Amino acid sequence: MDYPPALCKVSRFLMEFMMTKPRCLLIANFAPLSSIWDMGRGMRTALENADVSVMEYLRSDFPNEGLNRIMVKMIAEFKGPRFVLDINANENYRVQNGSLYDAYRLPRMSFITDSPLRHMAKIQAMPEHSILGLVDGDFPDILADFPCPSRCQIPFPHAGPPPAPAPLSNDQRDIPVLFVGNITSAPSQDDFLTRHGGSDTGLRKALSQAVEAARETDAPLYALCKAALPGKSPQDWLAATNDLESHLISTRRIALLNSLKHHKIVYCGVIDPSLRTALPGTMEDRGAVTFEDAADLMGRARVLINSSPSFRNGAHERVFYGLSRGASVVTEPSRFLTPAQATTLGITPLPFAADRAATAIDQAMARTDDDRHTAQAHYARTHTWTQRMETVLTCLKDQFWTTP
Repeated sequence: MDYPPALCKVSRFLMEFMMTKPRCLLIANFAPLSSIWDMGRGMRTALENADVSVMEYLRSDFPNEGLNRIMVKMIAEFKGPRFVLDINANENYRVQNGSLYDAYRLPRMSFITDSPLRHMAKIQAMPEHSILGLVDGDFPDILADFPCPSRCQIPFPHAGPPPAPAPLSNDQRDIPVLFVGNITSAPSQDDFLTRHGGSDTGLRKALSQAVEAARETDAPLYALCKAALPGKSPQDWLAATNDLESHLISTRRIALLNSLKHHKIVYCGVIDPSLRTALPGTMEDRGAVTFEDAADLMGRARVLINSSPSFRNGAHERVFYGLSRGASVVTEPSRFLTPAQATTLGITPLPFAADRAATAIDQAMARTDDDRHTAQAHYARTHTWTQRMETVLTCLKDQFWTTP
């Protein structure tokens, strides 16, 4: 049977398109004190191992917008499968009156590293030709109240690099307990109640109950604030949730460190000067370190404490970078992992009551070198950037690359 020339041409084009090595423009941030740069490098390595050709542009305090424009033009005009990978919806390029991505049919994947509430204006400016990667299983519920143009939302939990090839044994680890995370100024509970409840007794009571539920359960923060503020707007729920999250992070970290003042703890992070007197003087304060240096310290630690109450159905990247370096990880409770999965991975949940945190530390300290070997094997199969990028590439093939 003879096929029409036009159909033959389209078929040949599609075949050549799908046989061409995919290309990616990764736009990350040069921010050594945060994890964003290191996560970008981890994603790049995973993509290259999946036979994707990656160009990388780093945002910094020394911008080179000319280079950025050249790279964007190269990826937009490439005729094979391609995409842009950016972080926190930062790269909303436009041409004339529309999105560059939609104009060039250029797929874009944006990795939202924390709550979408922190980046909502940028997320709502995303193009249709895009994917949102969300790190917590509860976050799609937020976007139900904040419509986003992106064609796809995919689960994209935090992850880490491949396991260290020769992790130290327990006897070789010279840091008993490592705590990484900033302690910054945040609204007090009374500030939170006044800001979002005013003088309304009923609202203040409902918000107080939301704070207690956030401290004592793994309920989603946005759902708690939304329920406490019926009849308010999504913008009101957004503001309340962001303030509640900031309040929890600061107060939780202070409470945990005070409850563990009799343990030998190495602390890394920025401490707001106004809060320093609220912390125990017994911890070894290393101050701010790069995330890469913090990861090296994780490789020397018996136990890594991660306090990040933001993710009720997800996990902070420190969890996975700690696991990759062979540390036993003590972290906030989350519905992301079953208790059996957490145990196999070497993860011990922190009690909601901070004064019981020492029990979790003792459990983690009891883990053996054989436990570490089992944990790293499980981690390598399930929670590296390799597994996360497989999800992205599958979505690109199914939703964008089938019809160039």
